[in-house]
Amino acid sequence: MPGQRVEIAFAGTHAGFARGFERLRAALDAERLEGATRYDVELVFEEIVANIVGHGARNGCEPRVHVTLEPRPDSIVLIFADDGVPFDPRGRPDPVIPKSLAEARVGGFGLMLVRHAASSLDYERTADDCNCLTVVVPRR
Repeated sequence: MPGQRVEIAFAGTHAGFARGFERLRAALDAERLEGATRYDVELVFEEIVANIVGHGARNGCEPRVHVTLEPRPDSIVLIFADDGVPFDPRGRPDPVIPKSLAEARVGGFGLMLVRHAASSLDYERTADDCNCLTVVVPRR
């Protein structure tokens, strides 16, 4: 039986990210979520929030972040809302996989990892000028 919906709000800073991640882990503990599904949920949270913190500042102000965790029988739904710069991740192409270590660079694979962990991604820019990204992670 799925647990209750959890709301996690924090400043779009590194310290806020750390507090938000602690709250996420506590919610996953309460849900008794383990294994591959837990890994995927934590990965999605980490990658999306890292992008918000790293790239979402508008006019020199860090974004406010609100994450909703909604356990369902067959999935975990994560809804990310932030008031940062507009960003729709759905249209971003996957990076080119390097042919060698010499060609490899650090970073740029987060959205690809999110797409592989998720069964769906949906994005909208809301009427109140916020990003709203819904990511469904199937239970495995």
